[in-house]
Amino acid sequence: MSLASFLGLTTRDTGECIVKIGGSEFSDYYPNLQTTRITLQRRDSSQASLTFALLRDTDGTWPLAEDERLRTWAQVEVLVVFGDAEEPFFSGYIREINTDIPESGSVATVTLNCQDIFAAMDRACRRVTWDEGRQSLDIIREIIAPYGLTLDTDLTNTPVDNRHQNKTDYRFIRELAEENRYEWYLRDRQGGVRELYYGPPRASAEAAGNKLMIHAGRETNCLSFNVSYDGYQPDRVRFSTAPLSGDEIEQASQTPELELFGTRSADSSDSGLDDFEWCLPPGDGNNQETAEQRAQGEAEERSFKLKASGRLDGTAYGSLLLPGSVVEVGGTGQNNGKWYVDSTVHTFDESGYHVEFELIRNAAAGDETSSDHILAGVL
Repeated sequence: MSLASFLGLTTRDTGECIVKIGGSEFSDYYPNLQTTRITLQRRDSSQASLTFALLRDTDGTWPLAEDERLRTWAQVEVLVVFGDAEEPFFSGYIREINTDIPESGSVATVTLNCQDIFAAMDRACRRVTWDEGRQSLDIIREIIAPYGLTLDTDLTNTPVDNRHQNKTDYRFIRELAEENRYEWYLRDRQGGVRELYYGPPRASAEAAGNKLMIHAGRETNCLSFNVSYDGYQPDRVRFSTAPLSGDEIEQASQTPELELFGTRSADSSDSGLDDFEWCLPPGDGNNQETAEQRAQGEAEERSFKLKASGRLDGTAYGSLLLPGSVVEVGGTGQNNGKWYVDSTVHTFDESGYHVEFELIRNAAAGDETSSDHILAGVL
């Protein structure tokens, strides 16, 4: 946290995080907050870990550990400051409290391990039969409404087969998403709005936020950038279904349809070898539409043959780098241009605000589309 916060002033620094527990700011213990670490991904839950220094009073008590707000299932919110704006970032519940008291000395630590609102959706097993003909997105909306969530999706409603749920709401939605390799994650918005995104990658979106700048003088915000190119991934995926009549298995292939993230595809069609095609294991019976959707989702995911990892100065970057969004990179030669954000780990500590990221894309060569040349920061 910033010195201004410690002194009780009203100003806040860019890249500073605000922590609320039980609905109120936990400012009394900001001087004790050593590290806030938040992990986000484009499939499944977000996690947060808050570590506080635990000091013992002269009477032998540990005030922070005994604060009544620190209890499992207390609500937690984290916001991040950029300029004059406070951006909602994470909300959820304390799942676990770990207290570490050393053998000697008066300084210990207490760590709050938190999970987003998916934790509340994983408490009760439900037995529900979703009747045949129900619209798929209407089912999801009905499931998430009691948790105060709204649905964000690019999908259209389609009728579903008779479907049985005998698990928690969280695990049922996960099952539905994984069948089609959909993304599913929660995002906090302004005004207390919390959304569930459910659907395919939004790879055609425009680049969000600022540009990741590497070796760009004053404009540098990316501290490291490492790329791996895995050519041992199929260029298309074959699926099979049982015929409605006769005994000949029906087969077809799906190729990726996502917008290319650069000027040269990462597929291996020019290798001079046999076509690179893998098969999905059987399991969809004669439901060709379901099998086709699964194969398409798998083909899209396998097309992301390039992966980049690195570390970002979050304060210099000046905005939130979030999974499920498109970001532009400059200063890396043929790896310039658009990338898709796969996962991020945001850390706030005494050294500042930093982000460890993983990016993916389906292009072997990118295209820097920024109007400002990467060397502009050096000149």
